[in-house]
Amino acid sequence: MAEDKESRTENATERRISKTREKGQVAKSVEVNSVAVMLTGVLFFTFFGMTFTNGVMALWREYFAASGTYVLTEDSLQHLLVMTLTRLFSLLAPVLFSIMAVGVAANYWQNDGFLFSWEPLSLKFNKLNPIDNFGRLLSIEGFVNLFKSLGKMAVVGVTVYLSLSGQWEQAPTLMGLPVAQALLAVADETYYLFMKVIAVLAVIAGIDYAYQRYQYSQNLKMTKQEVVDERKDMEGDPRVKARIRQKQFEMFRSRMMSKVPEAEVIITNPTHLSIAIKYERNRDVAPTVVAKGSGYVALKIREIAKENNIPIMEDKPLAQTLFKTVDIGEVIPETMYKAVAEILAYVYRIKNKSF
Repeated sequence: MAEDKESRTENATERRISKTREKGQVAKSVEVNSVAVMLTGVLFFTFFGMTFTNGVMALWREYFAASGTYVLTEDSLQHLLVMTLTRLFSLLAPVLFSIMAVGVAANYWQNDGFLFSWEPLSLKFNKLNPIDNFGRLLSIEGFVNLFKSLGKMAVVGVTVYLSLSGQWEQAPTLMGLPVAQALLAVADETYYLFMKVIAVLAVIAGIDYAYQRYQYSQNLKMTKQEVVDERKDMEGDPRVKARIRQKQFEMFRSRMMSKVPEAEVIITNPTHLSIAIKYERNRDVAPTVVAKGSGYVALKIREIAKENNIPIMEDKPLAQTLFKTVDIGEVIPETMYKAVAEILAYVYRIKNKSF
């Protein structure tokens, strides 16, 4: 196992990362979600706590005021229960939806986007094997998780103790205060206690998130042979290469065909080859081949030319020479200036242009 880890020296490829994401495996810390949810709850009750408290107190006052008028039957108790739960849910709904939204946002941030996979939910019988489960508990990862849990409990416990140790002397003074004032004092101390605990947990969450990302990248590392095999699988598959070539050819042909309407003339041999020549006297140094093709492509070039009223001239030797020696986008060589110029001059005469 140690030798296997030592041989994994290469960073994970995009394909390997993509496959692990499809399985629902990402670098994620549960502590980040916990801190986000706790902070949301505390902040909500900080700003809207009085609204929630007033709503609950109004509900109880209403029930106590009408308690003498209730006729307790099965139907009335059912109606009372449904009404109570509905009122309580209406009071709790804002905080519940806020916590849910923050939880979703925290997962979205950690997952680098929305991620859904059935893989973690699939039934794997090896997880039911007690021997394998015991082995996982005794693994390094199991001890790390145990250490994290104990360490978190210890740090939180110390934080709570240090926060409350200086407040015990004030407890007797609360007994002499009105109930409302005493509750406000307790609420203030509880708020500061929660904020201290959340601050400590935020530090722990940051460390844990960094560790999870490091552990995730280490687990995804590959051997040099795995990288080579994956590259061969990606690039060496004849079907993949054929699809890539087909796609590239289609894109190239589409761009080339879009240039045909700009041509001045189409030179053919007459049926198997078609070469589209473009020349703008005030801009171009020499005529340029903007499209060429044989067979079906040649036929398509001639069809586009007919649709755009572009002259089609037959010159078998010139067509063959242009097709073999001049690439698309290149100007014609000087040795062909005369032959092409004669054709262009004829075309311009037809179009009543001066050459």
